[in-house]
Amino acid sequence: MIPQDDTATHPRPDFARIEPAPRFLPHCAEPRIVAMGLSSMEGCWIDADPSHSWRAHKLKMRERYGDRVYQVLEESTQAATEFASLVALETGNEVSKTDYEALWEASLNVADDLVVMLPDEQGVYRLMAASLCSPSDWRLEEKLGLTMAQVHGPIPRLNGEIGGQIDRFFARLPSDRAVQRFNWSVTPHPHFLSRDHWDVSDESSELWYRAERQSLRRLPQSGAIAFTIRVHLCSLKALAPIEGALESLWSAIDDAPRDLQKYKGLDVLAPVIARWRAKNQL
Repeated sequence: MIPQDDTATHPRPDFARIEPAPRFLPHCAEPRIVAMGLSSMEGCWIDADPSHSWRAHKLKMRERYGDRVYQVLEESTQAATEFASLVALETGNEVSKTDYEALWEASLNVADDLVVMLPDEQGVYRLMAASLCSPSDWRLEEKLGLTMAQVHGPIPRLNGEIGGQIDRFFARLPSDRAVQRFNWSVTPHPHFLSRDHWDVSDESSELWYRAERQSLRRLPQSGAIAFTIRVHLCSLKALAPIEGALESLWSAIDDAPRDLQKYKGLDVLAPVIARWRAKNQL
């Protein structure tokens, strides 16, 4: 389904969180939309943001959406609490909760969204808990409790090309190793949370570059996979001074298979991209 956004329910964000330059350019290293792209962690596996702007964003999102941005299934409470304790150890902020709210309390001290994936009795990993306040065009209430294959079902080619790799990776990830991967996308809005439908006008020529750094590590006690998602967002114009950044982006978009272009909304954005390039002479 083409990702879109209902502007009536997504007010313009605090621009303190919009970055003046891209922190990461994952499309330059891995232009494919469907790829594992795993590497060893560089730097801290979570981002303890001292500005409190992410805390304010998360509190606002939970007030507005409730359990659509935070849920912990009962059988994952122990794993979620273990994850919260790990975040607290990293940030130095004590988590007072030991129940359903523990992961939420921990998430307020980091910029990242926090997700727990726990194996079921057959060893199949399922999405069982999350503090998810900045998702890119997916809904927690539609994914909670699903297997990884089901979670990734709407993404063309993914299960067929790398679904088996994902399952094997989850089964083999040791508790003493953390890895990272990146996603990239182009959007017509600067919203961190995107759940509904883009509303792209015929005159629109504004574009934004969104990069997600994701980390994965195994929780030693529960055996769950702790998954973090840190969103970085900047104006597409910020890529212009970086040699090869825009050229690589246009190539990645042009080379993407048609079904993946449609999934990412790049077909809808094609006229916007054309107007943006003409306006900026790029």
